[in-house]
Amino acid sequence: MSKIYPFGYNPAAVGMMQTRRAAASASLFLKHASPGMRILDVGCGPGSITVGLAEALAPGKVTGIDIEASQIAIAEELAKSEGQRNCDFKVASIFELPFEDSEFDAIYGHTILMQFDDLNPVLSELKRVLKPGGLIGFREIDFGANLYYPDDSAFKELMTIFRKSIAHNQGNPDIGRSLASSFSNSGFSIKEVFASYAQSTTEEAKKGMYSAMTALWEQADFPRQAVELGWITDEERKELPNRLSQESTQPGSFNGTTYVEVVGTRT
Repeated sequence: MSKIYPFGYNPAAVGMMQTRRAAASASLFLKHASPGMRILDVGCGPGSITVGLAEALAPGKVTGIDIEASQIAIAEELAKSEGQRNCDFKVASIFELPFEDSEFDAIYGHTILMQFDDLNPVLSELKRVLKPGGLIGFREIDFGANLYYPDDSAFKELMTIFRKSIAHNQGNPDIGRSLASSFSNSGFSIKEVFASYAQSTTEEAKKGMYSAMTALWEQADFPRQAVELGWITDEERKELPNRLSQESTQPGSFNGTTYVEVVGTRT
């Protein structure tokens, strides 16, 4: 199997992305952003964060871009259904943004930079379209700092394989810890950095989270790639959903996913 996008655009992955909201996923960015800004949301996926940014920062205009046309179609439908007219969407690559120099007052991104092992060309292109003094904010995962219990949990195994797949496919699954350094080295002035855990706080929420991750395991390409590369056997791949189901009902099982948020300005 050639290089893949481990998360993918399968129904489970899209469903998980659609639950994201600006209030939670872009809270640090919103703290520093101002209404009326012209904003670019890179790697917007199905647009749930983009629409939230547009609502929170009206009358500013927010443009969401994603390389996957199917996600742009979903995002456009979401904006239409919610009557959000101050946002638009384009199919575009983060490496070749179809915008003029210094076009945006602010740029935001959520779990997009983890896909690249070399951020220099990405940050250079983002800097090009951001105005001098403009605001930039990203929220990224750090898989290497996640919490799991018990130590031999099925959820930990899933996330370990997911992390390995991201690295194998030329990404950086532990990008969170070095995010501020990468931005600083690229000429951005850091305003604030914040780390937090995303976790299920009730048993009902935990069962829902396990169900969503089980669906991702069954639909995404990274488990099959793991079999092809010899990381796990096909029998282990097929058995993991059963283990996840059993673990989801254990009162003492716990998982915390680490996120790091960085907000800075273009110097």
